[in-house]
Amino acid sequence: MTGSQATNIRPTPRTLLAIPISILILAALMAATLAVHAQSTDFALNSTPSVLCVNPGVNAVSEISVQSLGGFSGTVNLGDSIGPNGANAPTLSPIPSSVTLASGQTESFSLTISTTTSTPNALYTITVSGLSGATIHQATVQLTVAAGCSVGGTVLPTAGLSLVPSFFAYGVAIAGLVGIVGVGLAVYAVRRKTNPTA
Repeated sequence: MTGSQATNIRPTPRTLLAIPISILILAALMAATLAVHAQSTDFALNSTPSVLCVNPGVNAVSEISVQSLGGFSGTVNLGDSIGPNGANAPTLSPIPSSVTLASGQTESFSLTISTTTSTPNALYTITVSGLSGATIHQATVQLTVAAGCSVGGTVLPTAGLSLVPSFFAYGVAIAGLVGIVGVGLAVYAVRRKTNPTA
């Protein structure tokens, strides 16, 4: 055979399938990446400080922030509550009913928690809730109202509060024992007086 001769290469079925499969794999990876990115779009709700301790009659202030995460943009509806919410419980200052965030934006506002001299010593939980679509997040503030708290301090005297009923119980028990012993001694004295030979 002289001269050059062209060689015909017939693609096999495997060769024909190679390109479409590669494209499908690439498309699947892109779709997964987009899905992960979409799922990471969110907002965060935080309180600073989240732990407070005040004397009765002193107000506490916590900064509430709403932050865009992963490119989130939209409106976050807000609400707050406090518990336990009995007589003379702390009251909350008005907060915005909603905030609108752009991508990467953070909005903040102050939440004032007011007490009176009649506010019972207790541990109160303040909850700020944010709702956007089907997504809800909450930020909490733990407020202890007790004598001897530093204004705006971050140390909870929970041990002191828990010891109050304990000390009271111990006092009652001791008083009861003293009373029982006292009654016993009195009965013994009466018996000795009425019956000196006993």
